[in-house]
Amino acid sequence: MPEAFISSKLLFLRNLILNQNVINKIRSTGIYLLVPIINFGVSFITSPIFAKHLSAEEYGYYGYYSTLASFLLVFSSLSLQTYYMSVFFKETEEQRRAIQTTLIIFTLVWNLLFFPIAYLGIYVYLKYSHSQIPFYPFALLALATSVVGIFKGFVQVNYRLGNQPVKYLLIVAGYRVLGILLSLYFIISADMGLKGRMLGVFVVEILFFIISLYTILKGQSLRLDKATVKIAMRKVLPLIPASFLFWPLMSFDNIAVEKLNQPVQMGLYNIGKGIANYLFIALQSFFQAFEPDIYKYASTYNIKGLKKTGMMVVALVIVTTIVFVFVSPYLMHYLTAGRFTEAIRYSNILAITYGLIIIYSLLDAIILAWQKTKINLALNILGATLSITTYTLAAYYFRQTGVAMATAFTHLVLVTVLLFFIAKKLREHRLAQL
Repeated sequence: MPEAFISSKLLFLRNLILNQNVINKIRSTGIYLLVPIINFGVSFITSPIFAKHLSAEEYGYYGYYSTLASFLLVFSSLSLQTYYMSVFFKETEEQRRAIQTTLIIFTLVWNLLFFPIAYLGIYVYLKYSHSQIPFYPFALLALATSVVGIFKGFVQVNYRLGNQPVKYLLIVAGYRVLGILLSLYFIISADMGLKGRMLGVFVVEILFFIISLYTILKGQSLRLDKATVKIAMRKVLPLIPASFLFWPLMSFDNIAVEKLNQPVQMGLYNIGKGIANYLFIALQSFFQAFEPDIYKYASTYNIKGLKKTGMMVVALVIVTTIVFVFVSPYLMHYLTAGRFTEAIRYSNILAITYGLIIIYSLLDAIILAWQKTKINLALNILGATLSITTYTLAAYYFRQTGVAMATAFTHLVLVTVLLFFIAKKLREHRLAQL
């Protein structure tokens, strides 16, 4: 009997290993994981070069404009990618392509109106807030890069949810590698400093904008379906204020730091944030590899599959964050060419924040798969209130280090709230099945 039992288990294991679906999943996951490996590898080599040619103040300006661009992206993108993801598994390929074409055309038309308004808004804000941040050409480059990058995101959704890891690798890693290389050319050969850093990314973004439009619109009728727009806008309307409210959670720390009027410390804060962001990029790429499964398991209430996938993501976040904290002093010294090692005080705290953001993204994906947009809105109201309050108070009493600690505290509160809601929802579903 024991021999027969062992034999049956070995046979099951053999069939599992040789199962084509399992093999394809392992292959896909491996290719997806090449994205953070390539991105980190290129950044690891080039970051010391950037550090030698950019000042701490320029790092601060770059981080500040990235913050403003992320704020305006809420309105330029209108969260239409999120809507597209929610219907991806519910429609046929032909219907999906028609929906995506309409969303792309609508986004193009909308941004022809929105861009000049947003650009003028940045100018007015900087002028009347008496900011010491230079306006031109950094505002123009930051805003333009953000807007044209929206369309590349739709193609990424197709490849990620459509399980096309090779194409996803080419568009994500290819964009980052080309952007870094061209930025280095402008910085070193043309001696353009921060302007070269931003111009390099913008030029590559334009290239991928053209590729993305060709990929999406190829073979499609260029027709704006009003019915599709109406349905999409009705679904995303709660997400627009939710995304707007989510912005302070992710980016208001830079605003709070800028108000301290210490350009060098603002630069060091953003350097620390940038180093910690390497951890975030790696974890986010891993999370995105499993995101299709999260949406699928959540939308179909496959609780076993959802728990298994979620536990894998959380375990990876915990392990990699701990490893990062231990190696960060050596990483900081190398990546900043020994020039900005003081930024370590910020990077370790912000690494914990980024780990919590990945866990929050995992839980939020479950909410969005259930189309609980009102819950998403409520959570972002809470997050916006907490972040603006805690970041402002932390900056006033504890300066830049306090702001970094406030980001981790705020995300921990939100993760806790989401866990309680999801557990309650799953319990109600189980009871309904009895």
